[in-house]
Amino acid sequence: MAIELRAYQQPWNKQKFIDSFDNVNTQIQLILVDKKIAGYLLTLQSVEFIDILNICIDPKFQQQGLGKQLLDNLLKHQQGSAINSLLLEVRKSNITAINFYQHYGFKLIDTRKKYYSNGEDAKILRLQIT
Repeated sequence: MAIELRAYQQPWNKQKFIDSFDNVNTQIQLILVDKKIAGYLLTLQSVEFIDILNICIDPKFQQQGLGKQLLDNLLKHQQGSAINSLLLEVRKSNITAINFYQHYGFKLIDTRKKYYSNGEDAKILRLQIT
């Protein structure tokens, strides 16, 4: 939770994490720097796609390729599986994240109007992997 609070202006609350882990298809991947958690990737896997629920890198470790490492590792573990795409929602205002995902190969597929509690739209992005 501490990383989430440092990284985001509107972070997930404790209950959102608890609710996510109530689903047996939820997985978390951690990335460590000097044996300390520097970030994480929280996903929900279905039969054909993976929904990226939350990806967060501690601000002091951002711009060091850790987010890319998390995604690379996620994709590596999907080789040979039935998973054909990754999906995620990102705040319309989060230009840094949008640029990161688009550079990685994600494509904008839709917009969810007023998706977030403050009324902000969400961009829906997909990475086709097969």
